[in-house]
Amino acid sequence: MSPAPFRTGPPGPPTPTVDVDATVEVDLVAEEAREAAPDTTAMALSFDEAFENLHARAYRVAYRLVGRRAEAEDIAQEALARALTRWKKVSNHAEPWVVRVASNLAIDWWRTSRRLTGLDDETSGLPAGGTISTSLDSERVDLVRALRTLSRRQREVVTLRYIADLSERDVALQLRCSAGTVKTHASRGLAALRATLAESDGPDPTSAGSDTESARIEA
Repeated sequence: MSPAPFRTGPPGPPTPTVDVDATVEVDLVAEEAREAAPDTTAMALSFDEAFENLHARAYRVAYRLVGRRAEAEDIAQEALARALTRWKKVSNHAEPWVVRVASNLAIDWWRTSRRLTGLDDETSGLPAGGTISTSLDSERVDLVRALRTLSRRQREVVTLRYIADLSERDVALQLRCSAGTVKTHASRGLAALRATLAESDGPDPTSAGSDTESARIEA
């Protein structure tokens, strides 16, 4: 049998080669990243275990915004009740979630009670025989009014960061954005808030929790 004829022509496509070392290095990096990532399932507390801390955080932010113990307690209880019904979804970021709900409920408390219309009727919305601290309530009215002039995201960032005292990381986690985005919204929101409050001689938003009750809670 005669040998197969020698064929000439353009060479075929080169056989792909695999950089074994590079592949191994990528696998190792991925493995290290998986090991470094926190096991959020293992870290999540039960609702009963987390309740005391969550209640304290919700009550504190509510009191800073409404200035009344009974109403702040009601808001904290409502925020915790909502957390319980959604615990599987929120347990890994329960603290910022509860604080966000409590702050929104506190702002709604002013709005739905028509307290933002002013303090002409100082007993409006108070129980029989109740009293009101006009200067503190006036400051809170100014603050809540100013907060409501912000965009939704700026209001959430300012409230969580400066009234609830959450870290930038926790705020970013709750709002599902980067820490850089939190910084941007915080800077712009504070600037707008201070400008609005300056017109009404309102309080500095970063010192909203400086009253005696907040100090007692944090002690």
